[in-house]
Amino acid sequence: MSEEQQQPQGDPAEIKRVQNAIDFIKAAGFTYPDEMIKNFYICLKTKPFIILAGISGTGKTQITRLMAKAFAAKYFIVPVSSSWKTDADLLGYWDPATKKYVDTKFTQVIRFAIDCYRKNKPDLIFVCLDEMNLARVEHYFAKFLSAMEGDTPEERTLVLDGPGETLFWPPNLFFIGTVNMDETTFNFSDKVLDRANSIEFTVNVDDLFMDTVKSQPPDPIPFPYQDFAKVRRDLTDPTIQEVARRWRGEIVHLWKMLEPHHYQFGFRVRDQIELYILNSHGLLDERVAFDIQVKQKILPKIQGYGESLKMLLMQLQDYFIDHRYRWAAKKVEEMKARLIREDATGYYPGQIVRKRHMI
Repeated sequence: MSEEQQQPQGDPAEIKRVQNAIDFIKAAGFTYPDEMIKNFYICLKTKPFIILAGISGTGKTQITRLMAKAFAAKYFIVPVSSSWKTDADLLGYWDPATKKYVDTKFTQVIRFAIDCYRKNKPDLIFVCLDEMNLARVEHYFAKFLSAMEGDTPEERTLVLDGPGETLFWPPNLFFIGTVNMDETTFNFSDKVLDRANSIEFTVNVDDLFMDTVKSQPPDPIPFPYQDFAKVRRDLTDPTIQEVARRWRGEIVHLWKMLEPHHYQFGFRVRDQIELYILNSHGLLDERVAFDIQVKQKILPKIQGYGESLKMLLMQLQDYFIDHRYRWAAKKVEEMKARLIREDATGYYPGQIVRKRHMI
């Protein structure tokens, strides 16, 4: 995008609410950059499914709670169990003995969200799936991953086993999964990564020794669903074509860099990058928004070992530095350093990279 192009303006009320959320989180003693909190919010606008990744103790679960409080949203937490294998573990099951459907806390929240949506109640509803990758997400969350592809709320359907009751994913309902990446957890498949933004929460030594003082938080600014819906853009918005005109060339260039190494991506990732940029207007510079999306939507696909991958990471790093994509450049530098140090690398610091057998 040309440096001289004027950045599109945002909604003043939305900008005020997001800044209040930033102040609310800082008052709780967290020192995350403003860009990271804005990123979290823009991800919510772009797709109602976010993954917060990082080592234990970086505040992933707490920040979901604080964001909900700042918007006066309803908040629920659902701990994920390592024993979960199927949709029934999350959604409940039909009991043939009682001829009744046995709900879980999760399905109770969905029913509550649907009721709010149908009755035009104003609440945004946040559900934190805590330790989401203790079990395989693509197994127990499969119905939601499929439902996400519907164009309207009524098309985002969930058919419960047994009675065949149909629920749907209402647009006032948001899922935020917190994950640790270590030997006790599972990696994500492309099916999951393509449908979520993966936000990485990290700390450095300066953060650990920084003096943080908790203060009285500002009053929450309620964010009624009706107001949220007005500022959330989707792929039917005609201005998405302007975003595509400015950034499609960059997306294609990155695809061509990745394709020889079999890390290329599809239409879904392309559309989500452009939609994120559209939803970032008034909150982030477009170049920063694109940079963040390259990090969160493209780089998580890259993992492996060998000289070929090292060369790719070096090429990407040079390209990101030349184009001032600092988020992506920093992440690729980290991935390259890990490859040199450990002979294998991936997006997440604690990710288990399984080497292929050499033939």
